[in-house]
Amino acid sequence: MSKFEQALAHKDFVLTVELDPPRGVALAPLLELASRLAPRVDALVVSDNRGAMPRLSGLAAGARLAAQGAEVILTLTCRDMNRLALTSQMLAAGAEGIGNLLLVSGDYVSLGDHPGAKPVYDLDSVQALGLAVTLASGRDLAGQELDGAPRFCLGAVVAAQSDPLPPQLIKLKKKAQAGARFIVTQPLTGLEELQGFCRQTATLGIKLLAGLEVADPGQRQGVVGLFKEIRGSGLVAGAHLSMPAAQDDLPALLDACGL
Repeated sequence: MSKFEQALAHKDFVLTVELDPPRGVALAPLLELASRLAPRVDALVVSDNRGAMPRLSGLAAGARLAAQGAEVILTLTCRDMNRLALTSQMLAAGAEGIGNLLLVSGDYVSLGDHPGAKPVYDLDSVQALGLAVTLASGRDLAGQELDGAPRFCLGAVVAAQSDPLPPQLIKLKKKAQAGARFIVTQPLTGLEELQGFCRQTATLGIKLLAGLEVADPGQRQGVVGLFKEIRGSGLVAGAHLSMPAAQDDLPALLDACGL
Protein backbone atom coordinates (compact mmCIF):
# COMPACT_ATOMS: atom_id res chain seq x y z
CA MET A 1 0.00 0.00 0.00
CA SER A 2 1.44 3.39 -0.99
CA LYS A 3 1.88 6.16 1.58
CA PHE A 4 -0.77 8.18 -0.22
CA GLU A 5 -3.21 5.26 -0.11
CA GLN A 6 -2.58 4.97 3.63
CA ALA A 7 -3.24 8.69 4.02
CA LEU A 8 -6.52 8.34 2.11
CA ALA A 9 -7.55 5.53 4.42
CA HIS A 10 -6.59 7.10 7.74
CA LYS A 11 -6.45 10.88 7.51
CA ASP A 12 -9.47 13.16 7.74
CA PHE A 13 -8.13 15.50 5.05
CA VAL A 14 -5.35 14.81 2.55
CA LEU A 15 -3.47 17.38 0.50
CA THR A 16 -1.78 17.13 -2.89
CA VAL A 17 -0.07 19.74 -5.05
CA GLU A 18 0.57 19.63 -8.78
CA LEU A 19 3.98 20.10 -10.35
CA ASP A 20 4.82 20.51 -14.03
CA PRO A 21 8.10 19.04 -15.29
CA PRO A 22 10.32 21.59 -17.05
CA ARG A 23 10.24 22.57 -20.70
CA GLY A 24 13.73 21.17 -21.07
CA VAL A 25 16.11 18.96 -19.15
CA ALA A 26 16.96 21.22 -16.20
CA LEU A 27 15.46 19.26 -13.31
CA ALA A 28 17.33 20.88 -10.44
CA PRO A 29 14.76 23.67 -9.82
CA LEU A 30 11.91 21.16 -9.73
CA LEU A 31 13.78 18.89 -7.34
CA GLU A 32 14.56 21.80 -5.04
CA LEU A 33 10.92 22.97 -5.05
CA ALA A 34 9.73 19.43 -4.39
CA SER A 35 12.09 19.11 -1.42
CA ARG A 36 10.29 22.08 0.19
CA LEU A 37 6.80 20.85 -0.64
CA ALA A 38 7.02 17.09 -0.01
CA PRO A 39 7.19 17.29 3.82
CA ARG A 40 4.06 19.49 3.86
CA VAL A 41 1.73 17.47 1.64
CA ASP A 42 0.59 13.88 1.24
CA ALA A 43 1.70 13.58 -2.39
CA LEU A 44 3.12 15.49 -5.33
CA VAL A 45 1.08 15.09 -8.51
CA VAL A 46 3.41 15.17 -11.53
CA SER A 47 1.58 16.36 -14.64
CA ASP A 48 1.84 14.83 -18.12
CA ASN A 49 2.02 17.45 -20.88
CA ARG A 50 -0.60 19.53 -19.08
CA GLY A 51 -2.63 21.76 -21.37
CA ALA A 52 -1.46 19.80 -24.43
CA MET A 53 1.99 21.41 -24.18
CA PRO A 54 5.09 19.19 -24.31
CA ARG A 55 7.43 19.00 -21.35
CA LEU A 56 10.01 16.60 -19.97
CA SER A 57 8.50 13.18 -19.35
CA GLY A 58 6.43 13.04 -16.20
CA LEU A 59 7.80 9.55 -15.58
CA ALA A 60 11.41 10.80 -15.68
CA ALA A 61 10.58 13.67 -13.33
CA GLY A 62 8.48 11.47 -11.05
CA ALA A 63 11.20 8.84 -10.79
CA ARG A 64 13.74 11.47 -9.70
CA LEU A 65 11.30 12.87 -7.15
CA ALA A 66 10.54 9.40 -5.79
CA ALA A 67 14.27 8.68 -5.55
CA GLN A 68 14.69 11.67 -3.25
CA GLY A 69 11.91 10.42 -1.00
CA ALA A 70 8.79 12.23 -2.27
CA GLU A 71 5.42 10.49 -2.49
CA VAL A 72 4.48 10.81 -6.16
CA ILE A 73 1.21 10.53 -8.06
CA LEU A 74 2.10 10.16 -11.74
CA THR A 75 -0.35 11.52 -14.29
CA LEU A 76 -0.71 9.55 -17.53
CA THR A 77 -2.58 11.06 -20.46
CA CYS A 78 -4.49 8.93 -22.96
CA ARG A 79 -4.28 11.72 -25.54
CA ASP A 80 -0.58 11.06 -26.13
CA MET A 81 -0.18 7.27 -25.80
CA ASN A 82 -1.68 4.09 -27.14
CA ARG A 83 -2.17 1.01 -24.97
CA LEU A 84 1.37 -0.22 -25.63
CA ALA A 85 2.94 3.02 -24.43
CA LEU A 86 0.58 3.27 -21.45
CA THR A 87 1.49 -0.28 -20.48
CA SER A 88 5.20 0.54 -20.66
CA GLN A 89 4.77 3.73 -18.64
CA MET A 90 2.76 1.95 -15.95
CA LEU A 91 5.28 -0.87 -15.65
CA ALA A 92 8.14 1.63 -15.53
CA ALA A 93 6.35 3.61 -12.82
CA GLY A 94 5.97 0.47 -10.77
CA ALA A 95 9.62 -0.42 -11.26
CA GLU A 96 10.65 3.09 -10.14
CA GLY A 97 8.68 2.79 -6.91
CA ILE A 98 5.81 5.07 -7.93
CA GLY A 99 2.69 3.58 -6.39
CA ASN A 100 0.03 6.09 -7.47
CA LEU A 101 -1.39 6.93 -10.89
CA LEU A 102 -3.80 9.65 -12.02
CA LEU A 103 -5.28 8.57 -15.34
CA VAL A 104 -6.76 11.27 -17.55
CA SER A 105 -8.01 11.61 -21.11
CA GLY A 106 -6.13 14.89 -21.58
CA ASP A 107 -6.96 18.28 -23.08
CA TYR A 108 -7.53 18.41 -26.81
CA VAL A 109 -4.40 19.30 -28.78
CA SER A 110 -6.20 22.33 -30.23
CA LEU A 111 -5.96 23.93 -26.77
CA GLY A 112 -2.17 23.63 -26.61
CA ASP A 113 0.79 25.09 -28.46
CA HIS A 114 1.17 22.16 -30.90
CA PRO A 115 -2.30 22.16 -32.54
CA GLY A 116 -1.01 20.09 -35.45
CA ALA A 117 -0.24 17.13 -33.20
CA LYS A 118 -2.22 13.94 -33.77
CA PRO A 119 -4.14 12.84 -30.66
CA VAL A 120 -4.18 9.12 -29.83
CA TYR A 121 -7.04 8.23 -27.45
CA ASP A 122 -6.54 4.52 -28.11
CA LEU A 123 -7.95 4.02 -24.60
CA ASP A 124 -10.09 6.47 -22.68
CA SER A 125 -9.54 7.16 -18.98
CA VAL A 126 -11.95 4.41 -17.88
CA GLN A 127 -10.18 1.86 -20.05
CA ALA A 128 -6.79 3.08 -18.81
CA LEU A 129 -7.94 2.38 -15.26
CA GLY A 130 -8.87 -1.11 -16.40
CA LEU A 131 -5.41 -1.53 -17.94
CA ALA A 132 -3.74 -0.63 -14.63
CA VAL A 133 -5.95 -3.11 -12.75
CA THR A 134 -5.13 -5.82 -15.31
CA LEU A 135 -1.39 -5.19 -14.92
CA ALA A 136 -1.75 -5.40 -11.15
CA SER A 137 -3.32 -8.83 -11.63
CA GLY A 138 -0.10 -10.00 -13.30
CA ARG A 139 -1.09 -9.90 -16.96
CA ASP A 140 -1.19 -7.41 -19.83
CA LEU A 141 -4.18 -6.67 -22.05
CA ALA A 142 -3.16 -9.49 -24.42
CA GLY A 143 -3.25 -11.95 -21.54
CA GLN A 144 0.52 -12.37 -21.37
CA GLU A 145 1.88 -13.10 -17.90
CA LEU A 146 4.08 -10.39 -16.39
CA ASP A 147 7.44 -10.99 -14.77
CA GLY A 148 6.50 -9.07 -11.65
CA ALA A 149 3.27 -7.08 -11.31
CA PRO A 150 2.95 -3.46 -10.19
CA ARG A 151 0.53 -2.27 -7.53
CA PHE A 152 -1.14 1.12 -7.77
CA CYS A 153 -3.53 3.42 -5.98
CA LEU A 154 -5.54 4.70 -8.92
CA GLY A 155 -7.16 8.07 -9.45
CA ALA A 156 -9.11 9.94 -12.10
CA VAL A 157 -10.65 13.37 -12.63
CA VAL A 158 -14.16 14.77 -12.89
CA ALA A 159 -15.64 18.10 -13.95
CA ALA A 160 -17.89 18.69 -10.93
CA GLN A 161 -19.07 22.03 -12.31
CA SER A 162 -20.30 20.63 -15.63
CA ASP A 163 -23.68 21.67 -16.94
CA PRO A 164 -25.36 19.32 -17.66
CA LEU A 165 -23.88 17.18 -14.88
CA PRO A 166 -25.46 13.73 -15.56
CA PRO A 167 -22.90 12.70 -18.24
CA GLN A 168 -20.09 13.38 -15.76
CA LEU A 169 -21.88 11.36 -13.09
CA ILE A 170 -22.27 8.40 -15.45
CA LYS A 171 -18.58 8.44 -16.31
CA LEU A 172 -17.60 8.92 -12.67
CA LYS A 173 -19.53 5.78 -11.75
CA LYS A 174 -17.69 3.90 -14.50
CA LYS A 175 -14.34 5.15 -13.18
CA ALA A 176 -15.18 4.00 -9.68
CA GLN A 177 -16.22 0.59 -10.98
CA ALA A 178 -13.03 0.39 -13.09
CA GLY A 179 -10.81 0.77 -10.04
CA ALA A 180 -10.41 4.46 -9.17
CA ARG A 181 -9.79 4.93 -5.45
CA PHE A 182 -9.78 8.72 -5.56
CA ILE A 183 -11.17 11.44 -7.80
CA VAL A 184 -9.76 14.94 -8.31
CA THR A 185 -12.23 17.59 -9.43
CA GLN A 186 -11.39 20.08 -12.13
CA PRO A 187 -10.71 23.50 -10.53
CA LEU A 188 -13.70 24.69 -8.50
CA THR A 189 -14.89 28.27 -8.20
CA GLY A 190 -17.29 28.01 -5.26
CA LEU A 191 -18.50 25.83 -2.43
CA GLU A 192 -22.03 25.62 -3.84
CA GLU A 193 -21.03 23.64 -6.92
CA LEU A 194 -19.13 21.19 -4.72
CA GLN A 195 -22.11 20.80 -2.38
CA GLY A 196 -24.42 19.99 -5.28
CA PHE A 197 -21.95 17.52 -6.73
CA CYS A 198 -21.39 15.75 -3.41
CA ARG A 199 -25.11 15.30 -2.88
CA GLN A 200 -25.27 13.29 -6.10
CA THR A 201 -22.13 11.20 -5.55
CA ALA A 202 -22.36 10.32 -1.84
CA THR A 203 -23.32 6.71 -2.53
CA LEU A 204 -20.31 5.91 -4.73
CA GLY A 205 -17.97 5.43 -1.77
CA ILE A 206 -15.00 7.06 -3.49
CA LYS A 207 -12.56 9.58 -2.02
CA LEU A 208 -13.03 13.04 -3.54
CA LEU A 209 -10.31 15.69 -3.67
CA ALA A 210 -11.43 19.24 -4.42
CA GLY A 211 -9.32 20.80 -7.14
CA LEU A 212 -8.29 24.43 -6.53
CA GLU A 213 -6.17 26.44 -8.97
CA VAL A 214 -4.54 29.85 -8.75
CA ALA A 215 -4.51 30.84 -12.41
CA ASP A 216 -3.12 34.33 -11.72
CA PRO A 217 -1.85 36.15 -8.61
CA GLY A 218 -5.05 38.14 -8.24
CA GLN A 219 -6.98 34.93 -7.53
CA ARG A 220 -4.82 33.77 -4.63
CA GLN A 221 -6.86 35.18 -1.75
CA GLY A 222 -10.09 33.87 -3.24
CA VAL A 223 -8.61 30.39 -3.60
CA VAL A 224 -7.26 30.51 -0.03
CA GLY A 225 -10.71 31.45 1.26
CA LEU A 226 -12.38 28.70 -0.75
CA PHE A 227 -9.82 26.16 0.49
CA LYS A 228 -10.63 27.03 4.10
CA GLU A 229 -14.37 26.78 3.40
CA ILE A 230 -13.98 23.38 1.75
CA ARG A 231 -11.72 22.03 4.47
CA GLY A 232 -14.18 23.11 7.14
CA SER A 233 -17.20 21.73 5.27
CA GLY A 234 -16.36 18.06 5.74
CA LEU A 235 -17.61 17.38 2.21
CA VAL A 236 -14.46 15.90 0.73
CA ALA A 237 -11.49 13.74 1.63
CA GLY A 238 -8.97 16.40 0.69
CA ALA A 239 -7.81 19.08 -1.71
CA HIS A 240 -5.54 19.35 -4.73
CA LEU A 241 -3.74 22.69 -5.20
CA SER A 242 -2.12 23.98 -8.37
CA MET A 243 -0.48 27.19 -9.59
CA PRO A 244 0.42 26.41 -13.21
CA ALA A 245 1.69 29.90 -14.04
CA ALA A 246 3.84 30.24 -10.90
CA GLN A 247 4.40 26.88 -9.23
CA ASP A 248 7.44 28.24 -7.38
CA ASP A 249 4.91 30.15 -5.24
CA LEU A 250 3.23 26.96 -4.00
CA PRO A 251 5.03 27.07 -0.62
CA ALA A 252 3.66 30.59 -0.07
CA LEU A 253 0.18 29.35 -1.02
CA LEU A 254 0.44 26.61 1.60
CA ASP A 255 1.48 29.24 4.14
CA ALA A 256 -1.56 31.36 3.27
CA CYS A 257 -3.83 28.31 3.64
CA GLY A 258 -2.43 27.71 7.12
CA LEU A 259 -0.72 24.47 6.15
